[in-house]
Amino acid sequence: MFRLHDVSYAYGGSQTGVAALSHVSLDVAQGEFRWLLGPSGAGKSSLLSILSLEVQASSGMVEILGVPVRQTRRAGLARLRRRIGAVKQDFGLLPDMSVFDNVALPLRLQHRAEAEIAHEVHAIMKWVGLENRLDALPPQLSGGEQQRVAIARAVIYRPALLVADEPTNALDERQAGRLMRMFHRLAELGTTIVVATHNDAIVAKYPAPTIELLHGHLVRDHG
Repeated sequence: MFRLHDVSYAYGGSQTGVAALSHVSLDVAQGEFRWLLGPSGAGKSSLLSILSLEVQASSGMVEILGVPVRQTRRAGLARLRRRIGAVKQDFGLLPDMSVFDNVALPLRLQHRAEAEIAHEVHAIMKWVGLENRLDALPPQLSGGEQQRVAIARAVIYRPALLVADEPTNALDERQAGRLMRMFHRLAELGTTIVVATHNDAIVAKYPAPTIELLHGHLVRDHG
């Protein structure tokens, strides 16, 4: 779950920066799936960056998974970050690490046993259809393959909060459908999920409550 109250965010600082979000208040319960909608420049990526702890809000209150972000020390934020999965538009894969090591990284940060890690990685990579690409490096993959690796890495440790920025962009219709079914299954198991998209067709096919931004302002919160 997460709660935002009167949250604003500006690139380059609150005094002289460019406003990306203005006075946004949201309350999303654990296990909810939300679409995040709005045109380019609406503030969707900024909101996802705040939720994934990549940036801190310039002002306002942010509480993620019961943790007040502004009042929490660095070590506490590091622990919180390990409970959050993120799928970025640029995939965010480490180019010099194999597909296996990219996907295994979150589990290694949790100090899981290597045998358990190998089992989990092989299972999730079979699910995304890339079990034969475990030794490849990300630059050797197509855009759609990199997207599937990024998704596998984000969900392998069953995060309590998952944020995804245009996760279906590089996927074909069948792969996108499998991804949406997985997201909804994760939500049923208790993961809170926020997916930003411009794809009206997939929003119509998989209806869910929406958060809509326009020019950095919340214009719709249909929970």
